[in-house]
Amino acid sequence: MAVITQLLLFALLPVVATAAQNNPTTQGVKWLEKGRSVLVRVSTPDLPLWNKEEQIGEDIPSALILNFTVSADNKTLLLQDQPFMPLLLPHTPPRLSAPQTSQSLSEFEHGAPKLEDLPVFDLDYDRIAHPRDDPSIHYYNYYPKLTINLLGAGIAGHNALLKDMEQKVVKITLRDWNTVSRASTDPPNHSFEITEVRLWERRAGDSVNPDDLKACTLKSWRCSDFGDHPWYRYIFRQNFDEYGKIGSFRHMLLQRWGTLYARLGFFRITLLILVVASMVLSPIPYALYKGGKWIKAQHRARAEAVAAVWKDDDEDVEGLLFADESLENVYGYEETECQEVFSEKQVGGNAEGSVEKPLPPVPAQTADALEASEKV
Repeated sequence: MAVITQLLLFALLPVVATAAQNNPTTQGVKWLEKGRSVLVRVSTPDLPLWNKEEQIGEDIPSALILNFTVSADNKTLLLQDQPFMPLLLPHTPPRLSAPQTSQSLSEFEHGAPKLEDLPVFDLDYDRIAHPRDDPSIHYYNYYPKLTINLLGAGIAGHNALLKDMEQKVVKITLRDWNTVSRASTDPPNHSFEITEVRLWERRAGDSVNPDDLKACTLKSWRCSDFGDHPWYRYIFRQNFDEYGKIGSFRHMLLQRWGTLYARLGFFRITLLILVVASMVLSPIPYALYKGGKWIKAQHRARAEAVAAVWKDDDEDVEGLLFADESLENVYGYEETECQEVFSEKQVGGNAEGSVEKPLPPVPAQTADALEASEKV
């Protein structure tokens, strides 16, 4: 019986683990203003507590505090006072930072949060919005769900990857009141309200190493994680700067343009643009001029060829006419004599000038019949 009980426990263990994994919690969620502002405490087992005086990490349990707030006009969800939903510049995701605290979970939930004089860590994170926050897509009854998974943190040149599976993932649900009876617009005109904030267990694959990501090269324009807006999911600090994803072709162009603008200034860069534009565009009028001359030459050559053909035809016609005149000169006397003889015959045969028509020849059969009758 004991063996059967143990086997049943082993069989139910994956089910219990899955149920626990899929069971979200609100522990660590502290509302400052219902529907508008909330603090979330995320325990970070991989991150030592930073000692600001000694500039070292101490082996003391710590957590990072995330502050989600809806903007005053209700159009944007802010995370650490940075536009996070929708993104202000998708090509350059926001650089987030969060204060670190040593407060326990109960102290955080029941006491006043102490955020002053705390060490602030720069964050690496994984951001997913469902449905996708693309302003070109129009949604009815828009309830976006935002998932934030902290992947790394750094301070004063010290960095740590947050790989521990005990760390939670934050999921926040919003409601856009402007899409209750109509679709969202482009540009968006949201009216957000925070409806739910929960912490979920990590799953396999939620811990990401930046070295495992696909290398970014000049062969790609953006080196994006998605094929569409908002382009990026995994935001590691070393992979982004003010020009976008480092290593992409777009980043290279913007960086060189920014460097050139910083060195030359507005006046010189404008003058350089005009010079380059004149060098590029100056061959165009010359090409048009040469093209026009070539077209005129072709037209003139064609007209001359047609005129030459007509001239040859005229010469042939004149030659034929000259030959006809020569024949008339050669045979003109005989024709006149014939006409005179014919006129005399006409006069001799008929005083009135009419000429009788000759009789047709006698048919052969009739001639034979006449000859037979004469013999009889």
